[in-house]
Amino acid sequence: MDVAVGKRFLLLICCLFLGVGGCASWFQKETPDTVTGVISPTKRINDLRELAKNASQKNPTEKELIAAQLATEIQHEPDPLLRARIVRTLGEYPGPAADFVLRVAVNDSDNDVRTAACESWGKRNTAEAATMLVGVLNGDIEHDVRMAAARVLGQSHEQVAVMALGNALDDKDPAMQYRAVISLRQITGQDLGNDVNKWREYVKSGKLAPVQASTSHHWF
Repeated sequence: MDVAVGKRFLLLICCLFLGVGGCASWFQKETPDTVTGVISPTKRINDLRELAKNASQKNPTEKELIAAQLATEIQHEPDPLLRARIVRTLGEYPGPAADFVLRVAVNDSDNDVRTAACESWGKRNTAEAATMLVGVLNGDIEHDVRMAAARVLGQSHEQVAVMALGNALDDKDPAMQYRAVISLRQITGQDLGNDVNKWREYVKSGKLAPVQASTSHHWF
């Protein structure tokens, strides 16, 4: 008997014996979308988004408990996408545990996590937040992360932010110079156009208009 014919004959016998449905299931292995007891990254990210969205509905005790839990989780999280989402969520949960994570996150090995840290520091209307962002602007090696810090500093009301952005006007990258101009315009309320030299003179003159504290909790 030809080998191919023989295989078809055996398959026919199998299907007759097991039934068409049984034969099909025998040859086709189904891969479940989820593993029992394991939360998928997609669901975890959605859960974290919900936590951030509902932060205003939590009382202070609940917020600190949630922040502490997330602070524990991020220490063992290898996925940078999840670390970044945790950091963004903690932006909505100010407190010692969350701030500790944000201090560490500005030095994370992943660019997206460091960018998320800048955004979350932007939810803190504090001198420490400005100091941390200035550190990123001056010290990070990644262009996009530094741009994020410069953008968020535009909503700060700390004088240290003005000086740091003034230094950024000397950056070799025109995009960073332009970003610094926009942020300085936001901070000072001055409009010197887009002439970088005029802004340099303004910052170096020391004749800075008082920086007005924002009435909003969020910087952006």
